[in-house]
Amino acid sequence: MVFSSLPFLFFILPLFLSLDFFLRKSVTLRNISLILISLFFYVFDGGFHSLKILLAYGLLNLVFGYILESVKEKKTNFKNITLFLFVAINLIALGFYKYSYWIVDLFHQLGLLLNVNAKIQTLPLGISFFTFHAISYLIDIARNQLSGKCKITTFLAYFFMFPHLIAGPIVRFKDVKDDLNERVDSHSLFNYGLYRFILGLNKKILIANSVAPLADMAFLFNVNSISTSDAWIGALAYMIQIYFDFSAYSDMAIGLAAMAGFRFHENFNSPYKATSIQDFWRRWHISLSSWLRDYVYIPLGGSRVATYRIYFNLVFVFFLCGLWHGANMTFVIWGLYNGLFLILERVFLKDVLAKLPKVLTHSYALIVVLVGWVIFRADNIEHALEYLKVMFTVSNLDNVSLVEGKIVNYAALILGFLVAFSSLPSFSSSDAYEQKTHIKAYIVHAILVFFSVIILFFNAQNPFIYFNF
Repeated sequence: MVFSSLPFLFFILPLFLSLDFFLRKSVTLRNISLILISLFFYVFDGGFHSLKILLAYGLLNLVFGYILESVKEKKTNFKNITLFLFVAINLIALGFYKYSYWIVDLFHQLGLLLNVNAKIQTLPLGISFFTFHAISYLIDIARNQLSGKCKITTFLAYFFMFPHLIAGPIVRFKDVKDDLNERVDSHSLFNYGLYRFILGLNKKILIANSVAPLADMAFLFNVNSISTSDAWIGALAYMIQIYFDFSAYSDMAIGLAAMAGFRFHENFNSPYKATSIQDFWRRWHISLSSWLRDYVYIPLGGSRVATYRIYFNLVFVFFLCGLWHGANMTFVIWGLYNGLFLILERVFLKDVLAKLPKVLTHSYALIVVLVGWVIFRADNIEHALEYLKVMFTVSNLDNVSLVEGKIVNYAALILGFLVAFSSLPSFSSSDAYEQKTHIKAYIVHAILVFFSVIILFFNAQNPFIYFNF
């Protein structure tokens, strides 16, 4: 069950909103109902195996928070050792489920650990996201930004909250603790949430799902059999798909939270309008990039250290960023690739870009990002290199296009580019940022959501891309 599915739209969502409305006089009961709805939603998506892991994470980190709070006033070294131990437990669990098979397989390929075997673990749904939630909670307690003596229903409502549980955005406890303790009911916030939800639904169904077949066809075919034009169409389609798929999920998560009285931070800010890679990472998956900045980059010294250390910090952070996305060298290389361009911009590109017209800096950023998405989407490094070779050399021009799509697929691709680069008001997330939506936008999306629901009735639902991470 995903947000853009009929069972969610016509069963879970009405149930969630009804319970939240009837229990509005008691924040504790609202939090309990949120916990129960979230666990039901999670079981429906991830099964009971994932549920056991989620419950263990939630209860353990609740206890860890209490322990950290009790040792905060003791010697700094003792507090730091305790924090390190608790963070390590979270990371070891993540590593076991997500990376153990991959790491052992890499050692086998290198001729090491030949007598050690590992089996593929069933990956608990959303484990990367709720691991980061847990770590930020513990670190903020150690930094005296939070109290670890948290009411159990308050903490579990935050940790299990289904809007951000499976695919983010990464929400920090300190940003929603006031809403968890005292929900402020607001018609404008509810209307804003409803708008963001249907905005995300339409972006997912009408754009992301419609361009997906073009990307899938290009990347699933034998790369040597596709033409240069097909390779470009596939890469551009994936560029549009991943943005509208993930930003749609963020829109829907932000909208669901707002309808229940929570205010989540924005996760995207027109990333394809970026004029540099540094600018891109200020706009793309903001909750992840800001998490890595605050909990990894700055503790390593950030930009306040020697130049060579700054470069090391950037490479390390983006190595982690790539690795966080999955157990595949394509993700690691993608992360390092982004880190490399951030270093190059610091060394000399930033000065060069400052002297160029905006159209050229924009083009530079888009090409770098597009190449990165090819690496990200490819099955392996060899596939990525072969795909890029076809893109940037003239190949198979006499082929009949293998990226066969109906007119609706190409229309969605064109619409995606129009929205991404010119921000059509009716499809712009930032249009609703100030919690004010125009009646015209509501009317447009009210009409479009009817078509989205009709499409759901007649088509299989594609899961959100970031469910895989």
